[in-house]
Amino acid sequence: MSKYSSVMDVDHVLTVCQRRCEDLGVSVRFDPEATTAYTNGVDIVLPMVKYPITKDGLDVMYGQVIHETGHHLRPEAFDILKAAQPPTHLMSLFNITEDDGMERERALAWKGDRSALSHMNALILEEVGTAWAEHFATSTEPQDPAPIASMVIGQLSRLEWDDESAVYVKKLLSILPNEVRELVDELENEGWALRFRGTATPSETWNLAVDLAKRLYPNNPEQEYEEIREAGNRGANDPNATPRDTSGDTMDKPSDTPAAGDETPSGGGDETLDGQCISWKDVVVSEHNDWGKNEDGTGRLGITWEGRIPTGGNAIMPAYKVNVVDLAKLALQRASGGTYWKKFCATDAHNRAFANRIRRYIQAKARSVVRRDRLHGKLDRGSIVKLALPPIDGGEYNKKIFYDQRKHTMKDTCIFVLVDWSGSMAGKKMEYAADAAQRLVHTFDRVLNVPVALAAFSNRKTTCDVGYIKKFNTRGTTEEAIARRFCEFKGWSAGNDDADSINWAWHEIKKRKESRKILIVLSDGAPAGCFAGAPDECLTMVTSSVEKEGSVELYGVGIRSDAVRDYYTNWKYIKDPKEINDTLFTLIKEGNNAH
Repeated sequence: MSKYSSVMDVDHVLTVCQRRCEDLGVSVRFDPEATTAYTNGVDIVLPMVKYPITKDGLDVMYGQVIHETGHHLRPEAFDILKAAQPPTHLMSLFNITEDDGMERERALAWKGDRSALSHMNALILEEVGTAWAEHFATSTEPQDPAPIASMVIGQLSRLEWDDESAVYVKKLLSILPNEVRELVDELENEGWALRFRGTATPSETWNLAVDLAKRLYPNNPEQEYEEIREAGNRGANDPNATPRDTSGDTMDKPSDTPAAGDETPSGGGDETLDGQCISWKDVVVSEHNDWGKNEDGTGRLGITWEGRIPTGGNAIMPAYKVNVVDLAKLALQRASGGTYWKKFCATDAHNRAFANRIRRYIQAKARSVVRRDRLHGKLDRGSIVKLALPPIDGGEYNKKIFYDQRKHTMKDTCIFVLVDWSGSMAGKKMEYAADAAQRLVHTFDRVLNVPVALAAFSNRKTTCDVGYIKKFNTRGTTEEAIARRFCEFKGWSAGNDDADSINWAWHEIKKRKESRKILIVLSDGAPAGCFAGAPDECLTMVTSSVEKEGSVELYGVGIRSDAVRDYYTNWKYIKDPKEINDTLFTLIKEGNNAH
């Protein structure tokens, strides 16, 4: 079963979402710049839905619509915020408590909503766990435990009705820093999860949020907390209540106060600003939601309420139009003293082990390959007897009394390594891909003296951005230089335009004079962008064209994903760094045996 939703599936879900919103008299707007759903009390904003979209991505979008329409069924929450004008940290805590109360109400009222909200939460938590594990493992900045702890309490509360998220909540608890986990334990022992579950109305979630703010941020004046509480409660009882005067506040001031459900102020788990709470919904699950407009203002293939946006069919970008960035120059100009680039460094031990293995294999092949029964070559004394035999096969068999020794070598070969550097590769995938690419470059460039080029691709700045890390005419590029250039290209990371990038690399390597040309693509699978048309169809069109043309050997290497099998005839799969040497060795070995 494909992990992508069909166009019919997408149209069906969008129709259901549209009806649900229209029943409430709420308008819906798709924003190509949005990364998560939110509402301001008037309309609902969703990230632009792009096709292809994963089945999980479609499930998350449907859950977001249920969530945001749920807020509109409890309009008192908007009135509370309008009247109370709370500071940022209290506004965020109200977002957490009201989310919990509202989703519980939806889940207990409708079995379908319960299932959809549970599934959405589980999918997002799975992504959050991966992102937070990396963040907590690498961050050296002091953490304010309060925002994360309050969010986790909300997750513990929902387990009363959410039957899909338990395993992911448990995983989330296991990766929390000690100070955050200690605060979570304290709050749970004090009964805050039970208090979350005891709320029913927006007024109750509001009062709970104020109490929680006083518990987590006790240095703020208690009298001011109570004034804010009272103003919010007036708003819950009277939608036309006069907004509270905030001029005398000593707490942090809110900017433009968003309504319940607005997750925009957070930062996907990377920011903890002055007690600001981080919303778990700010993690984008669908790798296609980060597609924005091109610099020239043109859009990309997508789906709106009106259906699929036509683009005139599939088309491949002319290679000269690709935005090629010389990372050797850029990384040198911006060299800094940071250490993040070290994530993309292969170890010397791994490089040497892989290089020695490849070298021994090629030397063994050069010594042992003898082809007999040839019409030309050196005389094979064991085959001379054929001359005395009666004619076989018209005498052709009798003539084959020679042999030759074929030396398998990587000489007269060039290699291009192309690495997917899109947002979906962030984290371990990028590290594995950079590691594998460095081992290839080290072995063929510095050990076997085989010309090798290395580039990464994404599409944040234009439809197709390629970062040239190492060109064919450069030799001896160090691991540090390669890692720094990979790191520099993170600024271009967004979607992955595989089709146009491979077409560009194919044109680059075809300029070489070597008789054997190898193009290796390291990616986590499905494309998320193209010049025109459907990314899947465009990639298949390019890979099949390269394979059919035959002048370049094309290999796809899946990084923690076997989706490459859908696009490449010759493919391998790396799911663990321990497999890098074996996988790359097998790829080279099988390719070398064919020549």
